[in-house]
Order: sequence, then C-alpha cells, then structure tokens
Amino acid sequence: MSIRKIRRNEFIKVASIPLFNTFLPYNSISKYLNKNDFDKYGGWKKKKFYKTGFFRTHFDNNRWWFVTPEGNAFISFGINHYHEEWWAQNYNINYWLKKFNSKQFQDKHWNEGFRKFAFKDLKNLGINTIGMHTNSPSITDIPYKSKVPYLREYKPIKIDHYINPKPDAYTDIFSSSFEIYCDNYAKETASDYKNDKMLLGYCMADCPIITDYDINFYSGTSWIRTLRNLGSDSAGKKAYVEMMRQKYNLISKFNLVYQTNFKNWENLLNSRNWRKNIQPSNEEEKNDNHEFMLKCVERYYSVTKKSLFKYDSNHLFFGDKLNGNTDSLEKVINLVAKYVDVIFYQNFGEYANQKKLLDKLVGDVNLPFLNGDAGFGVSYEMMPAPWGPNYKSQKERAEMLLKCCENLFSRPEFIGWHICGIIDTWKTMPTKEKNQHQGLMTVKGKYYKEMEIVVKIISKNLYKICS
Repeated sequence: MSIRKIRRNEFIKVASIPLFNTFLPYNSISKYLNKNDFDKYGGWKKKKFYKTGFFRTHFDNNRWWFVTPEGNAFISFGINHYHEEWWAQNYNINYWLKKFNSKQFQDKHWNEGFRKFAFKDLKNLGINTIGMHTNSPSITDIPYKSKVPYLREYKPIKIDHYINPKPDAYTDIFSSSFEIYCDNYAKETASDYKNDKMLLGYCMADCPIITDYDINFYSGTSWIRTLRNLGSDSAGKKAYVEMMRQKYNLISKFNLVYQTNFKNWENLLNSRNWRKNIQPSNEEEKNDNHEFMLKCVERYYSVTKKSLFKYDSNHLFFGDKLNGNTDSLEKVINLVAKYVDVIFYQNFGEYANQKKLLDKLVGDVNLPFLNGDAGFGVSYEMMPAPWGPNYKSQKERAEMLLKCCENLFSRPEFIGWHICGIIDTWKTMPTKEKNQHQGLMTVKGKYYKEMEIVVKIISKNLYKICS
C-alpha cells in the first residue's frame, strides 16, 4: 500500500470537517504523535540506535537516519533564511521594531525579541532544524544556546553562486598557504562549537560555481579557468601543467587542441592569462576542464575537512550544498562522497524532477541525501518572480510541498528537506529586484494558512511517512 493511501485512509478516520479538498484540520492528526515521543533534539524515541553523544548517520538495513546524541532516530525537516536583515527592510522594519519593543535594529530588545519569535514559530510549525541559510547571531552563533538542531557554515572559500565570485575568490588551493589559512579558519570557526550537541554539522558553499555548465548558467569563472592563467610561482598552475603533460606528452599535441604555439611545457608554465574565460572550444578542452575540476575539488575537500576535523571531529561534515539544478551534483557526487557524511544538495523542482534526480544518482553512492534548499512560490505585485516553480494559489503551492515530502521522505535514502524559506522578500529589497524568496509568512509575519497547515501535517506525520 502506498504512503499516500495510508495517509488518506487514516486521516479520514479521525478527520472532522476538511479545511478544503486536500488538507485536514491540524488538530485531527495530533493523536498520532505527542511530545513524549521525542527527545530534546527532536529525535523519535520509538526507533533507537546506539548513542555517541553527537549527531551521526545510520543505515538500519531499511533506510537511512540521522541519530540524535541520545541515540534516537531523526529526520531533518528544516527551514532556511532566518536572515535578520530581511525583517529590517524599509517596508517592514517599523512593524518589527514595534513587535520587538526595540528602538533600533539588533539592539538588545531586537535580539531578544527575534530569538523568541523564531523559536516560538519553529515549535509551532514542528520544524526541527535550522538550515544553512541563517545569519542571525542570536539564533545560531551562541554556542550551546540553540533550542533546535542547526547547521553551521564553514566557508574557508566563498564561491557561493549568489555572490557572483570573481577570479580572486578561486584561491590557489594547491598552495601550502591555503593549508595554513584553512587551519586558522577552522580553529576560529569550529573550536567553540566542538561540544555543542545541538549542532547537526558543518556545511560549506551554497551551490559553488565549479563546472563549465555552472558558468554558462550563472556567468563568472571557475578554478580551472583561474589557475591555468597564473604564473610559474603558483602551485595550482604547476598542477595544471603537470596534468596536461601527463595527458598529452608532447606540447605539440596540446597546441593542436588549444590552438596555441607554446614551444615547450615550461613556456606554458610561465605564461599568464593565456586562455580567455570562455566555454571550451572542443571536446578535448571540455574533458580537460572536467578532469582538472575534479582534481581541484578533491584538493579543496581534503584540505578543508582535515582542518575542520583537527578542531572538531564530533560533528557531521556536509560539504558544499551542491547544485542539483545544474550538472554540479552529478559531476562531483562520487568524489565528494569520499569526504562527506550526507549528500547535501539543492534542487528547486516539482516532485517529478526531484524523483528523476534521485533515481539517477542514488545508486552511485552509499550515503543519505538531504535537499538543503527547496521551495515553491506564488507571485504577486511585490514578489513578481519568486524562486522555484510558481503556482496560481497558496493551495497549489502547499499541495506540491505535501506531495514532495510525502514521496521523498518515503524513500530510504532521503533524510532531509529544508524549506526555502521563512519570510517573504519584496522586489524593492536590494539584490531581490530580479528574483525574490517566498516564505511561509508575509513580510509582517502573517502565515499563509495553507502552507502553515501543510507544514504542520508533514511535521506531525514525518516518522509515519519515513517508516
């Protein structure tokens, strides 16, 4: 019997009057689970494993789970974008200042009010994880004070797609100075959180631009296009030339592919800015770019993880949130799987797209999958182009979230969905002129009722679906 049939039949037995065709009143399903079924981390006490004192992952021969510090099964149903400045725009700051009894943004009353507001909403919704997209110090930057599990950013290199990284962001990761920098960064970032039991784990860049397809999709550059244009004093340039030498042997063969006239390999090593930032001119260059990209990603992950675990090996390592809407996830999944505990990815797509992606990749690795940022929108005047698939109504939007979560959480490899996001952003907000983020609530904190109900339905039935 399918998960959908189980849910429908069992809901009908306890339902009063449906709110509308698809959803049932929240109170009608509250009998399935109660607060005594969960530990203080949100773990499900009815499914136990051995405990280690920190979060970990576990495959029980039926499906993957997170395991809480107390040894109970945990599935991550999270929320993103608790960015305090999104509550402090010209269109809503006065409302929130009054709400928090505050005189100015991020004063004592603001911080206390925002923290209380956030955790109250998480409890109300049943959300059990704060996702990677949260820059509120009052929520996640105070060690041992979070009330729900959370992800912490660990970004030695900032190559997130949304910041439009320039060539200098693609530092020479093959250099010894990069190892020293990562060591210092990890010490500063992770040392104070080593024993924080609420910390789920560390994540790095948000959909980093690493492939030629990424560049075509977002513009910008990548490691291959940056490092190959450095000089002979660069370890990255030396690594590139050595790889080309191994592949082509003769410089004449390299020249034929790249339409260059280098006299020897040393000439290539010494040449700066010899290749324009353009798409590959032929299949050979395309393959070279892919191979060197993998070499770069391997170096990037090996150094950053080693540094992190020097100062905190208690927590999970998620790596980058890989882009499932370009080819990044597919191109690097086998390599990244050697270093991470979870395949952490992003895919904005309807259920059919989500299913197709997982069906294609799940057999490649023996790891759980977590969609760390996904959402759907309904456009209106101040939010004409929200990220993700758009729908005519909040009812349709809520139905798609329900369909995705019902079906995806029933898959044995799927252990997390993080909603994008908590609050609306308007087109008048800087950086949101072209696309906006739609939340579960309006810019002044009023929940979209259909979304609120569905999130509560999912959170209340999460372990029923997973089981």
